Amino acid sequence: MRLSTEQLRSIGALKLSGRLDGLDDDAYDGYCETLVEFVEDFPEVEASLKKAMFIGDKETVALILSGLAETLAGIYADDLAQECEKARGGVDDAGPEQLEADLTAFITAVATLSVDIQMECHKVAAAGGEPVRPKTRKYPVLYTDKQKNVLAVDDIPATLNLLKSVLVKAGYNFSGVNSAEAALKYASMYTPDLFILDIEMPKMDGFELAARLREAGHNAPIIFLTGNTTREYLIRAIKAGAADFIVKPVNIDTVTAKIKKIFEPDPVY
Repeated sequence: MRLSTEQLRSIGALKLSGRLDGLDDDAYDGYCETLVEFVEDFPEVEASLKKAMFIGDKETVALILSGLAETLAGIYADDLAQECEKARGGVDDAGPEQLEADLTAFITAVATLSVDIQMECHKVAAAGGEPVRPKTRKYPVLYTDKQKNVLAVDDIPATLNLLKSVLVKAGYNFSGVNSAEAALKYASMYTPDLFILDIEMPKMDGFELAARLREAGHNAPIIFLTGNTTREYLIRAIKAGAADFIVKPVNIDTVTAKIKKIFEPDPVY
């Protein structure tokens, strides 16, 4: 059973005047399926957007908003689609606090639409109707559970940018922050599969950060970034939990090999 026209028109964020009239059964069912696709995909998209916003990955924020704007326009949530486009256009110029404020309000509005649609779907199910089944995803989700998640911590932006380019190309979810404090905040909300920690950082170095991460219950492997390769220094890093090292300046091939070694170890016969 599909959602009735009365149910659809009761969802205030959908601008349906004149848009449902004249649709044949297949087109009408397709629209209902699109609504359910939006509902089922939104939690992942919301999490991806919040994550990208938190780590300051404006490029990913803009990409997610672009896909979401297209989806909102496709389900006739015209006002939200316009707000989404406006938010996307302001990503580059917004400071961190302003970006968070703007996107938090927008995400709440889209989440409200998702809840309203779910309520109408539950009414159909409660009345004994067959639930609407989605067919395909309409827009991309940047961060998924199928990919390994890597958190890199370095106070030098160029190093983070290089690591990002290598790891994203290799198919991993990458997050980068520029201080140990930001890393601990990130780790309080997410559980990375691998940490890449610069040792030489101000305020809190990589050794202390590694200890704090272990105290917080994170058991993922740690690769240390270092320009100091003395024996004493490396022993200290090993005692701090190092699974491997990347020597600065960072080499692309070395990074790729080290990550593959962690996630795709050679089989033991």
